[in-house]
Formats: sequence, structure tokens, C-alpha cells
Amino acid sequence: MFEKVLILTDFSEYSRRLLDCITGIQGIIEIILLHVIEDFRSPLGADTVEEFVKSAAEKSFQVEKRYLETISPDIRVTPELIISSDTAGTILKTAEKNGVDLIIIGAYGIGMKTGLLTGDVESAILCRISRINVLVMRHRILETMTGKTYEKFCPMIFSRILCPTNFSPDSERAIALASTMKGVGEIILLHVISPGDAKCGVQESARTVEMRIGAIRDTLTTKGIRSRVIVTTGDPASEISGTAEKEDVSVIWINTYGKGCFHDFLLGSKVNDIVMNTRRPVIIIRGLD
Repeated sequence: MFEKVLILTDFSEYSRRLLDCITGIQGIIEIILLHVIEDFRSPLGADTVEEFVKSAAEKSFQVEKRYLETISPDIRVTPELIISSDTAGTILKTAEKNGVDLIIIGAYGIGMKTGLLTGDVESAILCRISRINVLVMRHRILETMTGKTYEKFCPMIFSRILCPTNFSPDSERAIALASTMKGVGEIILLHVISPGDAKCGVQESARTVEMRIGAIRDTLTTKGIRSRVIVTTGDPASEISGTAEKEDVSVIWINTYGKGCFHDFLLGSKVNDIVMNTRRPVIIIRGLD
């Protein structure tokens, strides 16, 4: 359950849409609202510029805080205004200091070169060593914040969860955590067999895969959670993104072996490959031992 979350804001319309969405997610009781001001050091008169930017940010902060308290009076809002030259590091340090369960960041588009609020922070966050879970929300998701789009990706974000698994203890613990989310409707279990493994003859037989993933499905069924099984062959990142679109899932829920973007996930694909090339929200579970 994610009760305390951190959200990075730049006071833009996109940030407002992101806040609208997040306040609709069930279970959140506190939001750490973080704005990072770039540290001005070199130019002459930088102190004056910095003070001006800080003053403007503080005013915007109060407007955004009041807005959040108006639309979600039950959610506690804690503003954090920090001057730093390292936005990603500041996000992680602030999250750790406040003991948050989830960092929520918004990406403007698809691919590695697209911006994230105040810069290319998304990749940096995923690559830093951290044990805090991350939710990445894409701009296209939030373009239309009404009707079915809002319902699926905000208050009903856990209604149809895609959980890839490679049968490791980490992935099974991640699936178990997904099953505890408030509002969970259906969990789709996905196992991707790598073509390279198939050629080398080291892949598990389809029957063995079905048995192992079927056991996970049965465990979810005993908890009263509807679940389905999909087994495919191909590139894990492509298969995960493709299945997410085909099944119209509300969120992709993945875990990592390690704590940074250079660690493998699901038979050699990297988490970055999945996050950067999907149009769906992605939750990266990193806080498991």
C-alpha cells in the first residue's frame, strides 16, 4: 500500500494534471510536494536571480498546496522547496528523509530524449541506487483528464495490473505486493520466453512454465483476486509493452533485480527499455530484499 508519496512539480499545467490524477489514487494519505530550483552559481548577480526565482516558486507553492487541500482535504500536503544542482539526487534524498513509499514522476513523451518536468530526471532517477519504488506517468495518459481516461489511470490505476514474472523470489514478492493494493481488480501474469534461450535449448518447457505460472495464479485466486496467464516468446521489453497495449492494462508493475538501470530485468532486458517505450503508467518495485 502506498500511503506517503513524493511528487516533483514545476507548477506547469502538466504538473497540475498529474496532481489531479494522483489525488484520485486510493490509499494515499500524504503528499510530499517537491520543487527543485536550479542552483545558480556562476553568473554575476546570480544571488539576485536565485532569490527572485525562489520568491516566485514560494508563491506558486502556496497556490498549488491550497488547490490540493481543496480537492483532497483528507490528504496531508507537505511542501519542500530546495535549491540544488542535482535534481535526481535531491528527489531521492528528500524521499528518503520523509520516508515515502513511492516517488511519482511525470514524463512528457516516449523515448530517452524526452523531457521530464525540469529535465531528463526520469532516467537519472531509475539509474540511481535507491530502494524507493517509482511510478512513471506519461504525458499522453494525462492529456485528457476526464471520463474513462481519468477513471482508468487515476482512481482505478490498480484495476488491471500487468505483472511480468520470471519466477524469481523478487518477482513473486512483487506480485504479492500488487495483490495488496486497494482497488485491485485483475492481475495479468506475463512470462516472456527469450528466443535466444529457445535456440540454446535452456528454456523451460511450455508445460513447466504453465505449471509454475498457474501456481501463482492459483495463489491469487485464493485471495479472491481475478487473474489471467499469458506466455509469449520474444524480446521482454517489447512483449511487455505490446501486451500492455493489447490487454489495455491500467498499469505495468515490474520489479528489478538490482537497484539501478544497469541491472538486468526479465532475461536481459533493462527496466529503462520498458519505461521509456511504453504509453502506460509503470510502477517499478525496488524496495524488496
